[in-house]
Amino acid sequence: MSAFPEHLSPLHRRLTGAAIAAIVTGVVIVILGVGFGWSGVGGGFALGAGVGLAGVGAYLWGYANGMSRPATRAGWLPSRDGRE
Repeated sequence: MSAFPEHLSPLHRRLTGAAIAAIVTGVVIVILGVGFGWSGVGGGFALGAGVGLAGVGAYLWGYANGMSRPATRAGWLPSRDGRE
């Protein structure tokens, strides 16, 4: 079985791959920074970059997840409540 279902677009696959890579890279940077006790401006930059990469990866993961859902779904819209 492949990692991605066949019905998903290449863009979705690339976004998911980029998200996984960003999250893993960010977590590795943070673990290395904490484990080696990096301090000062360089250590703060490394930890901030690691957390930022993980955050961007989480955003991309959610965006790719939203792209894979069907566009037309029934849902409650508060602006249309009681107008019908």
